[in-house]
Amino acid sequence: MAFINRHYLFTYFALVRRDLLVVRQQLRSALIDTGVQLFIQVITFGALFPAMGVPDNLIAPLFVGGIAMQLLFFGMGFGIKTLFDVKFNRFIDYRLTLPLPKRWLFAASITYFCIEALIVTLPLFTIGVILLADAFAEMAPHWILFFVTYLLMLCLYGILFLGLSLYYTFDWFMQNLWPRRLTFLLMMSPLFFVWYKAFQFSPWLARLMLLSPLTYTAEGLRATLIGGDNYIRPYFCIPMIVLWIIIFTWLTAKGIKKRLDPV
Repeated sequence: MAFINRHYLFTYFALVRRDLLVVRQQLRSALIDTGVQLFIQVITFGALFPAMGVPDNLIAPLFVGGIAMQLLFFGMGFGIKTLFDVKFNRFIDYRLTLPLPKRWLFAASITYFCIEALIVTLPLFTIGVILLADAFAEMAPHWILFFVTYLLMLCLYGILFLGLSLYYTFDWFMQNLWPRRLTFLLMMSPLFFVWYKAFQFSPWLARLMLLSPLTYTAEGLRATLIGGDNYIRPYFCIPMIVLWIIIFTWLTAKGIKKRLDPV
């Protein structure tokens, strides 16, 4: 069976168009959520952090790390929706009856996640940077690499949480995912600080952080948006994000077989 043919593309884009209608219906609510997050982020990084003595040169990288963390929570919501659908709603049964290989079917789900996450987070990178202009005064962005890193990060989060929601059982996911999986990813990643600062404090701990994919998303965004030599180089971060996407794609494939093709 061919990997790509016109019929697969037509069905895939039909699913994406259907998901875009859902996004359009929820757009007002999503923009309100984005506005609330933007307000909180700007107040936190523009006023509270400087008042608490956080150095000015750390405001911009911490703001970018905060957006990466927000995407983690957004991805968790995507995973929970998928988990509840597989366990209770079973809308996925309809999609499984479509004349489309599962890899295309779940590619449409990841595309939906990426579009929705883009709507929620892109204003943070645009309006947020404008409102925090003083913190980003010395930024030297590489826009092409930034958008490559940004889109790869969205794909990474989508594939990660899709895979987790399919690989683990409902009870295990709800009870154990945060303490046994996501806590490591979150706490062993430089979302709340800069990786080179961690390296100056403890080289072995900083090297341990290189095992977390979130290290490359946060540092890659900082290096491409802010610029400078204080972050891990994007030409290292981007290939590592791609590597983790491949690893999580394998996890997702195992989850699909485990949850939807048990025989």
